[in-house]
Amino acid sequence: MFKIIFVSFFMTSIAFANETTHNVGIEYGYSEIKNNTSEMTSELNDSFTSHYSISYKHKVSENISIGLSYLKGDSSKAEGIFADLFTDSKIKYNAALFSATANYPISKKNYLYVEVSALKYNYDAIDDDKVFYNENGNDVGFSFGWMYEFDNGIGIKAGYEALSFGEHIDIRGFNTGVSYRF
Repeated sequence: MFKIIFVSFFMTSIAFANETTHNVGIEYGYSEIKNNTSEMTSELNDSFTSHYSISYKHKVSENISIGLSYLKGDSSKAEGIFADLFTDSKIKYNAALFSATANYPISKKNYLYVEVSALKYNYDAIDDDKVFYNENGNDVGFSFGWMYEFDNGIGIKAGYEALSFGEHIDIRGFNTGVSYRF
């Protein structure tokens, strides 16, 4: 009896091997900081930032996934050595994102994607190594782009991303990533 159950489970696993629903990934983004030049953030002179994120997504239908991500960024990592000679302001930020992703297949392994996220963010605007403004709150973000998935479960993606951190800071730019589905 045990052998029959084991063989049945094994054959079912093989039949659904391509029907995996879990995906983990890591992404890197290089973005422009849109500062509305309000009094609170007027000392922030950095124009660019970079961040990374780690994510988990669960496929709920053939072309729809929901997921959780954690994003962390620092504008001093994106400007390079010369920018720090002229300004010592920067922004450090992190966010937790809950997202919904829709994939549109353009071939067997190529997809276009659109992702909408609700985010819980926190950032510090820093000048002369002192925090001159801090904000945390909830906002939204979106991204769209192209994905390719190999047969072994590894995927690559490239796209455009826009994140809003309240009324003072928007981050918009390009991101790339790798993922693994299981």
